[in-house]
This record gives sequence, C-alpha cells and structure tokens, in this order.
Amino acid sequence: MEKHVSPPPFQSPVLESILEVFSTVTTELSDAQTVSRMGGVRPLEYQSFSVSVRNACVIEMVRNAHRADGYFAGWSWLATLCSKITLPTALVADALTCIRVYASLLPRAAPQRLVPTPFFMLITRGNFQDSLFHVGPKSIGGKAWASSEEYLSVHSMWSNTGFGLLSPCTTFAWLSPQRKIIAREELDDCDSMALLGTVEFDYDRVETYGVGFSEGLEIARLHLTAIGTRMQGYALAALLNYDMQKYVRRHQEAWIAEGRGAPNAGPQAISAADWVDTYVADSTCISSHGYEPAALYTKTKVGAFVTLMLCNTYDVLYDVATSNPISSAIYAAAAGITDANLHCIFVTSYVDGAAQRICQAPNGEYLLFGDNALLSIAAWAGFSDRYRTWERFVKYSRQIARSSSMKAVNIAEHAVQQLILPDCNLVDISDSWDKLTRNASTHATTPRLTAPYHLSAAPELMAVPLPDICSRCMGPFQQALDAFSSDRVLGVEGLPAGVTECRAVALAAGIRRVAIFATSERCCDVCACRIGCWADLTSYRVLTALMADEKSAASAHWLLQCYAVWAVTEFPVSVATVLSGFDFCCEAIQDKGAMGVRDVLDC
Repeated sequence: MEKHVSPPPFQSPVLESILEVFSTVTTELSDAQTVSRMGGVRPLEYQSFSVSVRNACVIEMVRNAHRADGYFAGWSWLATLCSKITLPTALVADALTCIRVYASLLPRAAPQRLVPTPFFMLITRGNFQDSLFHVGPKSIGGKAWASSEEYLSVHSMWSNTGFGLLSPCTTFAWLSPQRKIIAREELDDCDSMALLGTVEFDYDRVETYGVGFSEGLEIARLHLTAIGTRMQGYALAALLNYDMQKYVRRHQEAWIAEGRGAPNAGPQAISAADWVDTYVADSTCISSHGYEPAALYTKTKVGAFVTLMLCNTYDVLYDVATSNPISSAIYAAAAGITDANLHCIFVTSYVDGAAQRICQAPNGEYLLFGDNALLSIAAWAGFSDRYRTWERFVKYSRQIARSSSMKAVNIAEHAVQQLILPDCNLVDISDSWDKLTRNASTHATTPRLTAPYHLSAAPELMAVPLPDICSRCMGPFQQALDAFSSDRVLGVEGLPAGVTECRAVALAAGIRRVAIFATSERCCDVCACRIGCWADLTSYRVLTALMADEKSAASAHWLLQCYAVWAVTEFPVSVATVLSGFDFCCEAIQDKGAMGVRDVLDC
C-alpha cells in the first residue's frame, strides 16, 4: 500500500494574537453558565471574580483546548465559550469540518479513461494563441487593464487599502461580494481585512503586498476590542479566513507535488452535508459571515455555496491541472450527474432564484450576503480573465462542432436548453445538494421562466484596438459587435427598467456576440482564436463599468445589473455548459511549469 505523507504540523500565531487582544479588554467575554457548562469554574465562583479575572479564565480555557486538541480546536472553543463575542459558531464548526475533509483527501492515481476522448487541449505559456488545441494558463487578471484611466480612477474609489493597485480580477473577486451589505463608513476597514484572503492568490508571498497584509491584520486587531459588534465579528471571521487559507494551502501544495490530477470520489467518500460545510468554509470571502447576523448563516450559506459551484463550472480544466479535488463540479462528476448537465442547471436555478427574490423584495429590505456574493461573482466569472473564458469558449465550441461523438452532440444540445430544477431547497443547501448528487435519473427539469430584454449599444468596443484578423472575417466581426438592436438577454421577469440597458451589460453582450461569431464556420480558425483572446483582454471593461456604477446605484439595482451580465453568458448559449462539458471529456495536458507553482500567474 502506498504511504501518504501528511503536510507538516501547521502552526499559526493568529489565535494567540487574538487572545492577547482579548486579555486587554474591559468587557466580559463570556458568562457564568457557559463557562461552567464547558468545564470551568462554577457560576457562583465565576461571578465573584473581577471582569479581568473572568476573562483570564476564559482565555486560559481556550489556550488549553488549543494545546490539547489542536490549533483549530482553539477556534471552536473561542466561538463557543466566548458567548459575548460576535462570531457564528456554525461558521467555525464548518471550518473544522473543512480541516477534517482536507486531511481525508489522500492523493491517488487518477482513473484511466475507458473510452477515447474526442477533445484535446494543451495548457502552455508558449505563443500558440492561434491554435485551437492550445490555451494559456489560468491567470490573476493579466495586464490589459493597467493602461485604463477609467479603471485606475474606479479602483481608487473601491480599494483604499495598503495593497495598492490590484487587477479588476482581484479587486472585484474579494470586494464585490460584500459591497452592498457593509455600511459605507465601514467599507475601507472591511476591504483591508477582506484582502487578507488573497493568500489564495499567494499575495502574502509578494513583497509588494506586505504593507497591505500588515495593515489588514492591524485593523483586525483594533476591531477585536469592540466586543459584540458586527465589526468585531467581521475581524474575527477575517482572521479565521486568513488562518484557513494558510492551512489549506499546505495541503494544496502537497497535492500539486504529487501531480495526480484531481480525483474525487464524490458522495461515496464525503457526505453532501460535509461537502457543503467544507466548501463554504474554504471560500476566501468568509469575513462577511461575521458581519451578518448569525441567525442568517444557514440561509446565506445557500448563495455562498452556489457562488463557488458557479466558479467551478468554469474551472475544471485548471483544477485538474493543479491537482485540486476541492471542486464541486468534480464532486458532481463523481456523482454521475454532469452528463445530464445537472451541475450547470443547479447553478442556473439558484442564480435565477436570487435575482427573483431581489426583484420581489420591498425597497430597503436587507439583502443576504449569500445573494450579494452569488450575483456579483456570477458577473465576475465570465469577465475577470481568470479562466480565459472566451478563448476557451471559442476553441472548445469549434472542436465540439467538428466532432461526431455523442459527447459533443450532448454538450451542444445541453448548452442551448435553458433549463432549471423546479424543486430547489432555498433554505437548506445541504439538503438540496444531497438530493441532486444522489441519483441523476430522478431529477425533473423545466424551462427557465424568463423574459427577453433589449440591450444598448457598446460603441467603446469599436474604439479599442481590434483583433488582428483577416479582411474576410473583419466585416462580420464588426457587424456582430454592432448588432445590439437584434440581440436580447433572457432574465427573470420583472427586472427594473435600465438594468439590462446599462453599460456593463452592453459591453458583456458585445463580447458575447463576437465570441459566438468566432464559433461559426463563417470565421476562419486563426481569426476565431484571436477573437477569443481579444474578448478576454477586453473583458475587464465589463467589471470596470459595474464598479463605476456601484456607488450611485441602489443595492438591488446594482446586484441585478450583475445578474444581467451573467445572463448574457447563458443565452443563446450557456458558456459554463460548454466549458465544463468539454473539460470533463477532454484529454488535457500541460507544458512543464505552464501553471506556475499553483494557479496564480500574473499573465
């Protein structure tokens, strides 16, 4: 039997730093009954102590748990024992589940294909953009945005932190999920703490960002003293996030060193409930769970889980390349539901559902963090240049169109079907995920309930440097770019006037139109590849437009703009279905070092 070598023991000063801060506060951390119930002194004795002695007892109990049961046990005791602090105990419980699941995922050989694959793709950093069978690595947003005066201006409004100038890919990914639930006067501090999660992109290993991490940690320490407030809750959740990301990175790097692909046995190895808990805790944006009332945690987990699932549908190629089995799309494949496209239908059902709820909500009603995250990241996924969405969409679509395999036929059919699951559980995502992954044949689907919406022109796309394509392809390319009057976006009924005609949606639709032209036989192979790459380079403008509108737009209106940007990628063809469907049956290889150490190349 092959011996698995676990990552070395993980140590972190974060919890100790928190306890040091708590030792200075004059507000009580717990109560007599909780302390007694968890094995401390009896209530009468506890009540006879001064506040400082009471807090010292509580802190020592947390330290003892850490020493006896492991580092993250200390976090559990902190959340449970310190009854006066703000931190959802359910979030910390999910974090412990995540730690356990990570430790259980031993590397093993990827299964051999029994049926020849109809598709091929090579991940390379070489200059092969004109090839249908080569694609660049996953990136953190490239450099096309760096010369945009508008983006530089918008960035200064969004991110006033020590991290300095960050790409739209990074800025939008970490800051948009919380943008409409945090009070304006608290945004700068929350942004600084949220960006501690960029450990996911290895930013803590980049000297340039050292000031940002130091600032974020110091701001968190300052807010820890405000016991019982939402900012104290945010600070604790941000520090938990920072700890989690450093911990799981050690496992991820061990998997990469093994280089075994991303085998995941799905529900046979990990229950649906444990998977949901793991996935939500492993998100790099859990800080806002500490800000939002703890009573909403179960409800907001719905959007938080589906947010990550949505990203997975774009990411299968790269998750396999970096040996990352923590993918709900790969879990779904192991459950046998991806051949019916149920993984994408599941996501569509919840994104439409979130938009419908916001459309129907009374003005001023609180919007869940989960819905905020889901709709904003739905817009981000297709236009962040993280996943080379449009390059892959064009190249995959052309391979699919030329294949006579049943795999290709099924992908093409699924991509235009516009279906949802009518019985999704909008309150308990674990129940919904369990039912979905249990048996693919038992799920009835129905057509999406949508209305067509008109689009605006996007003349600025004509003003940017166009792709270097032949004269035969340039004419139809420009026609597609300008064909807004005959184009439509399908979305849930009742979208407010102006949502689908905003600039961000117009830009997104223009990019989608030329990408679809590039998938057709009217476009030659080389020009098609160049159009796909051009679409990715131009995509940052969509996020920039959303960022520019955000401050003046009402919360519901802005989130529905994000929804409409996502809806552009669902009709007339589902981009996520094409990408994930192809990736699941593609023979993918990579040049040595093409993906970097992990998947955080700045390219």
